Amino acid sequence: MNDLEGNDIVCRHMQLTKNEIVKVIREKNLTTFEEVQDETDAATICGSCAADIESILEEELKKQESDGA
Repeated sequence: MNDLEGNDIVCRHMQLTKNEIVKVIREKNLTTFEEVQDETDAATICGSCAADIESILEEELKKQESDGA
């Protein structure tokens, strides 16, 4: 589990917060890191946020699984 708060910037180049990434994952039903990249352009410039994005995606997928979604 990551220690990012909702309004923390995850991708500095694209100025994306954790909340914005979570919103896209939920709205578009994304399940892979590559899908998140395609939808947000996050981790496509320097890649330093890739681990955080993967962690956020994993966290969201676990939530969806436990919610029965």
